[in-house]
Amino acid sequence: MASLCNSSSTSLKTPFTSSSTSLSSTPKPSQLFIHGKRNQMFKVSCKVTNNNGDQNQNVETNSVDRRNVLLGLGGLYGVANAIPLAASAAPAPPPDLSSCSIARINENQVVPYSCCAPKPDDMEKVPYYKFPSVTKLRVRQPAHEANEEYIAKYNLAISRMKDLDKTQPLNPIGFKQQANIHCAYCNGAYRIGGKELQVHNSWLFFPFHRWYLYFHERIVGKFIDDPTFALPYWNWDHPKGMRFPAMYDREGTSLFDITRDQSHRNGAVIDLGFFGNEVETTQLQLMSNNLTLMYRQMVTNAPCPRMFFGGPYDLGVNTELPGTIENIPHGPVHIWSGTVRGSTLPNGAISNGENMGHFYSAGLDPVFFCHHSNVDRMWSEWKATGGKRTDITHKDWLNSEFFFYDENENPYRVKVRDCLDTKKMGYDYKPIATPWRNFKPLTKASAGKVNTASLPPASNVFPLAKLDKAISFSINRPTSSRTQQEKNAQEEMLTFSSIRYDNRGYIRFDVFLNVDNNVNANELDKAEFAGSYTSLPHVHRAGETNHIATVDFQLAITELLEDIGLEDEDTIAVTLVPKRGGEGISIEGATISLADC
Repeated sequence: MASLCNSSSTSLKTPFTSSSTSLSSTPKPSQLFIHGKRNQMFKVSCKVTNNNGDQNQNVETNSVDRRNVLLGLGGLYGVANAIPLAASAAPAPPPDLSSCSIARINENQVVPYSCCAPKPDDMEKVPYYKFPSVTKLRVRQPAHEANEEYIAKYNLAISRMKDLDKTQPLNPIGFKQQANIHCAYCNGAYRIGGKELQVHNSWLFFPFHRWYLYFHERIVGKFIDDPTFALPYWNWDHPKGMRFPAMYDREGTSLFDITRDQSHRNGAVIDLGFFGNEVETTQLQLMSNNLTLMYRQMVTNAPCPRMFFGGPYDLGVNTELPGTIENIPHGPVHIWSGTVRGSTLPNGAISNGENMGHFYSAGLDPVFFCHHSNVDRMWSEWKATGGKRTDITHKDWLNSEFFFYDENENPYRVKVRDCLDTKKMGYDYKPIATPWRNFKPLTKASAGKVNTASLPPASNVFPLAKLDKAISFSINRPTSSRTQQEKNAQEEMLTFSSIRYDNRGYIRFDVFLNVDNNVNANELDKAEFAGSYTSLPHVHRAGETNHIATVDFQLAITELLEDIGLEDEDTIAVTLVPKRGGEGISIEGATISLADC
């Protein structure tokens, strides 16, 4: 992925102070690191346990290989629920900053500059951060509602940050060094115990980026002497915000970045499930798909903390377990905004998805912070949805630490437990409608129940050598006609075991219930759409030869079975539709089981 408060009624349409103010002091280095580690380069088989679904207890399940990035619509539900809190999952010490080395773009390319930042003179004496008194909340507004005065001030601040890069290129408070924070912690520059540090794909994702934006926002305000400055948020979860924010698309301004997908400018509607292929449909249908994805990610497939935040960051087990929102729409928005992989960049190089579409370069595009502002907002919105949607209470999460310099050039340690309340941190979000809350897909693609007797059983379909075309099969449920109390206690899970593929490319396939292989997979706003499995290309070290990922993928289907009217059925139909890289996907098996939530 916290006691987050609901949005207040405060508006950001207040006058700004003069934009002609000068910098009051020369900034000093800014840096961050986390209390934890991840190695996404090594293949590991994880033996994990489940103890009645308690998010803070250990649980036993089958051994699974976790090398992939589980970018799935709800794909984390069962996976994260089954991940243990092993003895080695205790908060780890921050990385030795002196060990910072070369960051990699892929197995054949290194980042052509250092992403490392200076370290404090004595890390042991760095104090914990204490929030300054708050006299007025900084209120983040939707980017599409920003007025010209706000846009001018923001451009001025970023321009001054970029000017600092020219005179003090190694000063981490400059714009490029602020971007390099993301590069250092996401592309293998830091190591702990010989293993690479990674702040994505686990429960560190939400708090890490919240603290990152918190200090960045205050640094931006410092450059224009405005302590009330608040970052905008790209409101991609609302139809009015489902286009690239216009304030970032003005050529010649400091917020503009030429290193973007040019076909996604000029009012193109974003695809929140984008994975490199354009969906051939209308803008209205695309918006409808987006609202459906938001409902599935925020409601259907994230009923518990572990599914939303992701799995624990374990020092002893190399797992990649991102939460629902980190997977989609977070990942697809990055890919949709960056250049097309394999295309030619303005400098003549071949694109790896720069800037937004790759970890090392994402922060170089100012829209990165706008995008992550809305990702952070989803934390509040998810909590407000109710049910079991509460914060993780395990001490290993709460006591995980990061490190930053503040806007006054002082170094501080910070803890996850201190970033759970945005108002305590001095900021909030301008309220806006969330139509996805009421966008539960009820329209059915099929009339009645599909004749499962006409479909091959799962036992005859799997193992599946390759998913090069849509396939349908029947599958038995462990029980039917469950009571509401039974549903509240356990979630019905659809599991695909031992999915294998080359993890150097994009992977995506969609899952539908109660349809056949003639389903229109471009229309996701149907009750039968269960979710998607996706995976981003992995960064590999030079000489590494094993590129095969092996993963399990699970979807929560209790709500879907109710909506489709299949609660009393013993056997249901499942259809898989490949969207990207299907010819290289093999699947060992498929089952349905009950799991604690």
